[in-house]
Formats: sequence, C-alpha cells, structure tokens
Amino acid sequence: GGPSPAFGQSGPAPKPFRIDIHHHFSPPEWITAVRGRELLQRANSEWTPARSIEDMDKAGVAAAVVSVTNPGLWFGDLEVTRRLARVCNDYGAKLMQDHPGRFGLFAALPLPDVDATLREIEYAYDTLKADGVHLFTSYGDIWLGNAAFTPVMAELDRRKAVVHVHPTAANCCRNLVPDVPPGIMEYGTDTTRAILGVMFSGTAARFPDIRFIWSHAGGTAPFLVGRIERGARSLKGREQRLPKGALHELRRFHYDVAGAAKGALDPQEFWHAW
Repeated sequence: GGPSPAFGQSGPAPKPFRIDIHHHFSPPEWITAVRGRELLQRANSEWTPARSIEDMDKAGVAAAVVSVTNPGLWFGDLEVTRRLARVCNDYGAKLMQDHPGRFGLFAALPLPDVDATLREIEYAYDTLKADGVHLFTSYGDIWLGNAAFTPVMAELDRRKAVVHVHPTAANCCRNLVPDVPPGIMEYGTDTTRAILGVMFSGTAARFPDIRFIWSHAGGTAPFLVGRIERGARSLKGREQRLPKGALHELRRFHYDVAGAAKGALDPQEFWHAW
C-alpha cells in the first residue's frame, strides 16, 4: 500500500511496522499523585490507552513500549516513590494484557531507594515479565553513575537489561534563565550529564551487558563529542574507567530519536557517521 492517509496521502494505510520505545503512559493514580507539579505536561495528564492506540494507528506503529515521564516518581518521600513505582508497573502489565501485542513495558523503578529498586527489578522481570526498565537522568542532585547506584547497575547487568533513560531537570539547574522552561535546554543537558556520569565513573565499562537507550538522540552529547573524547584522555584512572576510550562507549550505547531536531544534520546521520 501507499503512504498512510494520516500523513495527508491517499490510498490504503501500510501495515504497521514501527516499534515506539519512547512512548509515555500515565496511570490514573500517578496522575493524581503528580498533578500540579512542575514538569507535568497537559498531554501526559490527559493520557488514555485509547489515545495512545489512536496515535499509534495513525503513525503506523505496531507496538509501543510504555514508560512514565516527568515529573517522575521521586519527590523526597521514599514510601510514595515505592508505591507509585509498583502502581505504574502493575498498570503497565494490565495494559499489555488488555491490548495483546500493542504494548510493552519499561518498568518504573523507585530510585534513589536502592533496596526498593532491587526488589522492584525482581518483581518487574520475574512476575510482570517487563521488557526492560526506565530510569531518569538524575534524582534530586544525584546522577546516574553515582557510586550509590552500583548495586542496581550490577543487577541490571546480570539480567542484561534494556535500560531506557529519560531526562529531567535536576534541582541545581531549574529556572536558571527566566522564561526558559527545562524542556528547551535542561533535558538535553541533563541527558549529557548522565551519559558522562555513566562513562566517567566506569559504570559503562564495568557493566557492559546493560543496554542503555538514551533519549532525544543523546541530548547535547553529539555536539560535545570532541570535547568528551579529549577530556576522557586525561581522566584519572582511565585504564579502569574507560579502558577503550569514550568513543567506544558512546558507540555501544543506543539512542532514540524522539524529539530530535531536524536541521542541517539529521541526528541519525550524525550517530551513524561515528
């Protein structure tokens, strides 16, 4: 068949074939808990399964792997975070059951609570049969790559986990410039902070079986790759942290292209050029 009528073309729609791995869902209890908080977008607060399926059908998407988005799960209360993670994961599992073949699940994890996160990984994989897990770039002012998260990374490595990482705005860096919301700049910047945290801490080299997927074409990393590589050469303890160099780890990572800017250089072409 020809192009989908959803894109302004005539003729029958093609058979759906895309797998969308950057697809947010909003369980009702999560919406209630986060409504009114900064970073909650209207589209996410009004989400329904029917709207997701409608959008998927229009775009030729066969299936979507769902994950929670900003403002996330962490608001300073460990018990609330644990409860919301479980609620979201149970809802995601039910969504898969109700719509066979249309949805997968990146399980929400209750970081920065490491012990609760290890329990939720076990539950998500062994009971819910999740496709992977979902992390945020930072929690308060703690970024991925922090030594406190090492037990979590070790378990994800043991399970050869797919780990989708979505940006947020860290406490340090919100509202630095008047009238510039976090989504314009901080999301891309925080993605790069997390990438560097995972690389320069040695997490990427130490746990090579984790399959990281970084959102939005890797944030600002593509534009800083020369500086990243040069900085890595002088990294103290490089032989243990980055034994094969920064470019090796950057090439091993995966990147989605949701929300990636189209301009003089297509993000997919940029990463392929590496």
